Amino acid sequence: MMLQAYRVSIEAAGIDARPAWADLVKQDQSIALSKTPQWTDCICSSDHFSDATLLFRGDDGRRLILPRLRNPALPGIFASPPRHWNLGADASGFLSEGGPPSPRETSALIQEIRRHPGLRTRVVVGKEDAQVWASAVPSTVYSIARTAQVLDLCGGFSSVWSKQFTGKVRSNCRKAERRGVVVESDSTGRLIPVFDVLYRSSVDRWAQERGYPLTLMRWLAQRQHPLKKFATVARRLGEYCTVWIAWRQGEPIAGIINLTRGPRVTYWRGAMDKERSRGTGANELLHRCAIEAACAGERQSYDFGLSQTADLKRFKGTFGAGEVPVHIYYFEKFPTVATEAKCYDAAKHSVQAAMRLVHTGRLSQSAR
Repeated sequence: MMLQAYRVSIEAAGIDARPAWADLVKQDQSIALSKTPQWTDCICSSDHFSDATLLFRGDDGRRLILPRLRNPALPGIFASPPRHWNLGADASGFLSEGGPPSPRETSALIQEIRRHPGLRTRVVVGKEDAQVWASAVPSTVYSIARTAQVLDLCGGFSSVWSKQFTGKVRSNCRKAERRGVVVESDSTGRLIPVFDVLYRSSVDRWAQERGYPLTLMRWLAQRQHPLKKFATVARRLGEYCTVWIAWRQGEPIAGIINLTRGPRVTYWRGAMDKERSRGTGANELLHRCAIEAACAGERQSYDFGLSQTADLKRFKGTFGAGEVPVHIYYFEKFPTVATEAKCYDAAKHSVQAAMRLVHTGRLSQSAR
């Protein structure tokens, strides 16, 4: 007997969806931070977005939510979440009353998103949601496949230390302690300015490593990740936003920001002074301390997030983190994202080529 198609309809949007959304989140502490009103408020308070969350009602009465934001400067463009606000494997997707939506419900919700007015909706999904979405989203929808890395904390820290961490990580942690590296943590926002200084230093290093003009890289970083963004998240999340700083001889040399909700800890941002931290093992010690604290708090996973480079991916893998699928979908009225991506890549390669020529010219002049 053929099952009748599951049907959903939009019941409320934006602030009108907030009471039902807050109620669903209150019922289930395992819901990822990226799917909470609290995270949407962090985005709206520090960036140019407004809440455009959708509340759906299934034909069986079940409530389903798609956390979603709108940039008022770009009418008809929606994101769940916006770029530069991803939270690793715990991406957005739907949340629903009484547990995760079934494949049948997910298919109905996706069809409703495609019918809903708007020029474009960006949706990022991870973990189990990614598998369900992959089978439900039409192949004509433009998508990007990524991976996040997540460390399983089951068994406690002693098990993670001895069975998950590689010998290199354990050795570097001991080296850091021998070389006088001290790790400090804070959940009041006090260390955010210290982290920001390290972050701006990292931006300068990334510009050099990736072959980008320093001025351009600094402008992009200030636009995408300003101090206000870090400070707002720390203020709004309170004790669930922890800044970890590694110090040596009274100087900060590396730092990370971790976010916590329910069973998950997410490594959100990292930075370091490469010259001062070189050969100290500070980065390994930072994560070791954060992971030990997560285990002490009976968290179940430590999400290292998405990796921008192969080196960063390898570094995270040394802690025993396994790969988790993440997919980014673009539902468009007019298919332009693929072309935009090609233009972006071409512009990036042109800039890098120009910087190489400039660098080669400087070397030639210095040789003369």
